[in-house]
Amino acid sequence: MSKKVIIIGGEGNGGIIASCIEDNRERFNDLEWEVVGFVNDYEKEVCGYPVLSGTNNISKLVENKEYYFMWGIHMIGRNILTEQVFRKVNIPQERFATIIHKTAFVAKSVILESGVFVMFNCYIGPQTHIGQCSLIMANSLIGHDTKVGALCHFSLGSITGSYITIGLCSDVALGAKVLEKRKIGNYAVAGANSLITHDIPDYEIHVGSPAKFLKRVRED
Repeated sequence: MSKKVIIIGGEGNGGIIASCIEDNRERFNDLEWEVVGFVNDYEKEVCGYPVLSGTNNISKLVENKEYYFMWGIHMIGRNILTEQVFRKVNIPQERFATIIHKTAFVAKSVILESGVFVMFNCYIGPQTHIGQCSLIMANSLIGHDTKVGALCHFSLGSITGSYITIGLCSDVALGAKVLEKRKIGNYAVAGANSLITHDIPDYEIHVGSPAKFLKRVRED
């Protein structure tokens, strides 16, 4: 019997998670997970699935032990708010699902914490550690011996080298490239299509090739 999963979010990241589960079921006959609905504060239906509650009353769903959850909220540039919402829903770690598309390569020695999502055609190299509820979108590559904090987001086509350290709730944005042995701090952003040749401090957004400081993330 399939395990029932509820996605927290909307049609963006949440819809991608749902489509991954659907594709694994339909093309690869992987029936481990089944989407039963969403948690969303604004909609009544997301991607054809019912919205079962908002974030304020999610505890009623958590009380049902047959439900697992996937985190699908990530507000680039408002990373601090993303973490605040995550703390508010207060879901036990063991109740998060870990979803991996069947076309992804994840080395045997990789550690994926609970709630990690890995989409189509991704690569995660040996000895890498991915933190809780991080989202790795399609065609993203993460090299070996890299450590990623919780709630991070790797956008479509991003490339993260080896021996990288990434802090809490940070981003490697669309098509960005991070060279080896760099450090990206907490709530930081490697901007879209950027080449990261240096460390990025906490709370900063860096863009360009080579990347330079643009501004700080919003802290409200």
